[in-house]
Amino acid sequence: MAELLESTMLICFGLSWPMNLAKNIKAKSARNMSLQFILLIITGYIAGISAKIYNHRFNYVLVVYLLNLIVVSANVVVYFINCRYDRQAKEANAKLARQISGNTENTSVDTAALDAQNSTPFKPSIHSQGEDEMETYREMNSITEAGGVVLFGSNTFAALPVGELAQAFRITEPIYNRSIKDVRIDQIESYLKVCLYDLNPRKIFVNMGDVDILDENADIDNFISKYEWLLYMVHTKTKASIYIVPIVSNSPIAFKMNQRLKALASQTGCKYIDVSGVLESKRPTLRLFEMLKVHMRNHPINFADAMEAGALSNRKLEDAPSDGQASPQPGVKSEAVFAKH
Repeated sequence: MAELLESTMLICFGLSWPMNLAKNIKAKSARNMSLQFILLIITGYIAGISAKIYNHRFNYVLVVYLLNLIVVSANVVVYFINCRYDRQAKEANAKLARQISGNTENTSVDTAALDAQNSTPFKPSIHSQGEDEMETYREMNSITEAGGVVLFGSNTFAALPVGELAQAFRITEPIYNRSIKDVRIDQIESYLKVCLYDLNPRKIFVNMGDVDILDENADIDNFISKYEWLLYMVHTKTKASIYIVPIVSNSPIAFKMNQRLKALASQTGCKYIDVSGVLESKRPTLRLFEMLKVHMRNHPINFADAMEAGALSNRKLEDAPSDGQASPQPGVKSEAVFAKH
C-alpha cells in the first residue's frame, strides 16, 4: 500500500513535467526557465532512485522514478536549445539596430535596399525609450498612493490622457498610467517592478498585444504563453485584482488573440473586459475609458453609479456610425468589432 501511494504521488507530480516541456518547446526562449531549479529536481529523483537501488527494492515505483527523471532531463536539453534561440534573437536585434542607426544617419535611402528590408520577415526591435520612461516612473512613484488603480500596457493605454479623463469622470480612486509605448509582450518583464510592484495597486488593467500584432507572422501560442507568464508573476507579486483588456484592433490576428485572452482570463482568475464597439464610436478614446471606468470603483455600486451606467449606454447609441446601418436596439448587444475581417 505504501508503494502504491508513493507511485501515485510521483505520477501526480510528474504529470506537470510533460506539459511544462511542451510549453518550453513552444516558447523557444529560455527566459522563463530556471536551469538551477531543473537540476535540483533531477538531483531529487536521482536520490530517490539511489535509495531504491540501495534497498534492493526493484518494483514499479522505480519505473515511475525513471520516467519522471527522463522527462525532467529533457527540459535540460530544451533549455540549451532555447538559449541558442535567445542568442540568435539578440544578434538579430543588434543587427537591426545597426541598420536603423545607419539609415537615420544617411539622408538618402537606397530604394532597392529598403524594399529588400521590407520583404524580410518581422524581427523584434530594441525598445530604447523604455529606460527613459522608467526614470520618470521611478520619480513619480515616490508621490503615489498605495491601493490605487494602474493601467499597464503598450500604445493603446500609453495614448490615454489619464489625468484629464480621471478629472472629467470624477474618479475618486487614485489612478496611474504606467504604460510603455512600442513595447511587446516579450519585453515587459523587466518593467514590472517599477510599473506595478512598487505601486502596490488594488486593481491592474493590462492591455498588451497592439504592437505584437504588427508582425503578420506572429506566433499566437507564444504570445499567450508569455501573457500567461506575465499574469502569473503579477499574481504572485501583488494582491491586486487583474483585468485583461483585449487588443483594440480590427485585424484578424487581433480577433484570434482576443479569443485566447478571454479563455486565459477565465483560466487564471482574471476579469476580461469586453471593449467591443470602441473603434465604431465617434470618440474611441472616451468610449474606451468609459468601459474601463465602470470597473475602477473600489466601492459597491450605488444608485448614482447605476444612473451613470444608463447614461453611458445611451451615449453608446448616439455614437453609433451613421453609415446607413440600423442602430442597435436598447438591450441588444452589438456585434463584436474584433470579429470583423
